[in-house]
Amino acid sequence: MADNGTGGVSTADLRAWAQQSRLPGDPPPLSDDAALLIAGGYLQPGPRSILVRRMSTGLPVPRLTGSSYTDLRRLQHDIAHVEKQLGSGVPNMVATVLRTRLSGMVRRREDARRIVVIGKGVFASSTRAIRRERRENLYLEIDERERLFAGLLGTPAANLPAGGTVRRAGSAAADRVASLVGQFAGRNAASNVEEWINEALGAPLSSTLTTRGGASFADGYETIQFVAGHFYDRIVGNPAWRSDFFEVQRTQVNLHAELAEIAADIVALRSLRLELDRARANGGFDQAFADHLNRREAALRPVWTELLDRVAALAEIARTVESAAVELRVLEEYDRASTLDARIDQLVARSGDREMSVDQTRRLSEQVKAGEEQLRIYRDVLQGDIARITPPMAMPELPERYEPDGR
Repeated sequence: MADNGTGGVSTADLRAWAQQSRLPGDPPPLSDDAALLIAGGYLQPGPRSILVRRMSTGLPVPRLTGSSYTDLRRLQHDIAHVEKQLGSGVPNMVATVLRTRLSGMVRRREDARRIVVIGKGVFASSTRAIRRERRENLYLEIDERERLFAGLLGTPAANLPAGGTVRRAGSAAADRVASLVGQFAGRNAASNVEEWINEALGAPLSSTLTTRGGASFADGYETIQFVAGHFYDRIVGNPAWRSDFFEVQRTQVNLHAELAEIAADIVALRSLRLELDRARANGGFDQAFADHLNRREAALRPVWTELLDRVAALAEIARTVESAAVELRVLEEYDRASTLDARIDQLVARSGDREMSVDQTRRLSEQVKAGEEQLRIYRDVLQGDIARITPPMAMPELPERYEPDGR
């Protein structure tokens, strides 16, 4: 994800990306950890804190086998697409192909649901272990795992195809149906069936990607969720963040909790926006009521700005940590050079010439001190960035959750 040209990502950049539902560049998919925390935004505060606590303490969390949560989102997107086509009155022969494909995809989704909800080796299963995890506030109840899975079906994913993946998977079945029709009803009928199937399953993936470049998303809310998860991944995946130099900073902010809370507030804001739009559509003819809705919507704008500021702070932390990582690599090279110098010094000392060793040691010491001073500057910068993540006052009251439709 490209910076804005000044070395960072500003609140204005985030606002523009949200309005366009598009990001520059080709960012990688979110990690499973980021996807889980964003899905935690659909949970109640208590279960969400349990998920965060498990991740913070290194306890097991649900993991899919052989695929990612981004793949799960794409699978759900394809299921929704085929279900929509089946409801649009396609011919029976086309519907046969679609139902076959849909059945297979639903089975794959159900396999993923079982892993998340009742998978072995994650949550306690025996009565004694369940009681212990409940006492320690580490046990996520079955119904909350179901809700977590529903949230994972909406994992932010870029450039979702309009049925392209389904078309590739279903092409063999489509060809067989078209062939059978051709045998009994002639070439024109087979051609028509193939056209219907192609139309129902959607265009190939390559034709669904925009020519403008960048990564597109379902809406602005999902765009910002993805951005928050993207910078979370960049921070926690950076060795500098896990180094001793930032040990104090790691104790001052729980990045797992920050991402989950940002996701929860975005979910709540999206829910409120949907409710406002619905109320305006149903009662907007009353001017007094419409004015009231406009005032309430205006009251939410500062909340959205605060969220963008918090995501921008995450971006700044990622940039600072990545810059510090360069300094750490340089210091590691200095350490290796120091070892090499010691070996050289031994040889030089045996020859009676110590001047070069002293000069090299002095230069190396000055270089290391300069690198450590730069890292101290990075620590000071991180201190300010961390303070920006959490708003100074409590967020306005928001709805408990937003139920994703998985599309």
